[in-house]
Amino acid sequence: MQYQERWDRKIRELMDAYKIAGLAVAVSDREKILWHNAYGVTSVEKPWDKVTTQTLFRIASCTKITLGILVMRLVEEGRLDLDEPITKYVPWLQFRDNSTRDRITIRRLLSHSAGLPSEYTPDGPRDEDKLEEVLKEGLSTLEPVARPEDRLYYYSNWSIRLVAYAVQSIMEKPFTQLEREYILQPLGMDHTTFTLCEAATFSLAVPHRAGPEVLHYIPVNATRHAVGGLFSTVDDMAKLARVLLNDGAPLISRASMQEMMTPQTSLYLNYRNEYGITMRLKQYKTIALAGHDGQSPPYFASIWTVPERGIAVTLTLNTEGGDILSTDLIPGLILDDLCALPERVELWKSGSYCPEKERLHEGTYLGDAKGLFSLRMVDGKPVLADKDGEHLLYPHSRCGVYYYEADGEKVCVGLPAVNGGSSGHLMVQSLLCRRVDAQRFPKDLDLREYEGAYGTVLEHYTVRCSESGLGIEKNGRAYACTYVFGDTFACELGAVIFVRMNQKIVGVRVGSSTTHNKR
Repeated sequence: MQYQERWDRKIRELMDAYKIAGLAVAVSDREKILWHNAYGVTSVEKPWDKVTTQTLFRIASCTKITLGILVMRLVEEGRLDLDEPITKYVPWLQFRDNSTRDRITIRRLLSHSAGLPSEYTPDGPRDEDKLEEVLKEGLSTLEPVARPEDRLYYYSNWSIRLVAYAVQSIMEKPFTQLEREYILQPLGMDHTTFTLCEAATFSLAVPHRAGPEVLHYIPVNATRHAVGGLFSTVDDMAKLARVLLNDGAPLISRASMQEMMTPQTSLYLNYRNEYGITMRLKQYKTIALAGHDGQSPPYFASIWTVPERGIAVTLTLNTEGGDILSTDLIPGLILDDLCALPERVELWKSGSYCPEKERLHEGTYLGDAKGLFSLRMVDGKPVLADKDGEHLLYPHSRCGVYYYEADGEKVCVGLPAVNGGSSGHLMVQSLLCRRVDAQRFPKDLDLREYEGAYGTVLEHYTVRCSESGLGIEKNGRAYACTYVFGDTFACELGAVIFVRMNQKIVGVRVGSSTTHNKR
């Protein structure tokens, strides 16, 4: 291909700049690989072991595409219905708060719009037969963050695991066996596996911290296979990408693939960025992409297809800090050339204020990463107030999308009520924030039950209580916590949500969906 020398040079420059140990990339059309290449090493401790296009990397959430295809096959066979309540297939389902349970469908679960919280528990059981036990235990601690009928985007790995369980229950086969029979074997993905032991029999890229420095640790949780458990190569990933380019063939019908690529929920950003059935649907400059990115740090991967042009880019790498390369920079480099895209496209287009609907969003909000903040109307315009000050929101031309400027960057804020949606939630940079009524600190609440160490070798926290209240420590720095309600607090790191099971505190989420178990 005429661009390969430029791509090769730019990719090497990016790897040097971001200190990436190993990377592989492939470009495909609807029939075959047009170009592929590999760079760096599987391990900096073994500089002779070079990455090839047949080297396996963990592809993380790119795995979700395979679950979506499997579900659509079962829909075609009449075994599943996207719009039936999940309780039809999982009758024992119980949450801590069951108020929305009977309205949650497979469609909402697979599009991350069921209103369920997320989780990130990379370590866990080695036996996938433990999935039901893990789900019963974990789901029983959950309270919905939104109603499914609001169709608000909240990326939820619990949702994906629940559908995977429903699938294997109906079929009476392990999820991994179904994936092999329905997806991997028909496509000839012979270098793709869920099993670390099997992956190790091939060329396997090991994870690296920034530096790069080998991280002698690959987490395994067999109950999260559907969420992001696959190890694969860029060449095998290209075979999966061609299913998207060929309207589902040879695995599912055109109608089923169109269903997967139909937007179900919006991320409320300044450009088209939506989610279908296990599929990210987003605008890149002047073209529409369908696919997924994967992050299981320090593994990063992506599958991006341009269905209208018949082009796909697949990419894997194995070093901390490399997410921007796999999600944006390298796919962008390649697609700019192949699709003859302009150097720059203006995405910040002004819209009009709508005070009567914006006013519906006045209140106090809590976001995983944002923590506590508020929105109020000032002189007929929405103003967001957080720990950094007050920010006037400017309307974007995309309905319900607003933005403010902070430290030279524009931050997108979604007001769903302006677009006919919920007035009890906001989206800040695609992250769902819910309206809360901050309560006074209960006199009978014993803070000592929250004390302790949480997390793993990769990330850990220490919670302590004192006369001044609750504090949480990360990397030697302490943060004071503000009580919100129940077992929920907030600090500069974001929301601090303690997980309670059988009346005992067993974990905590700090500023993200990752649950850190109590040691």
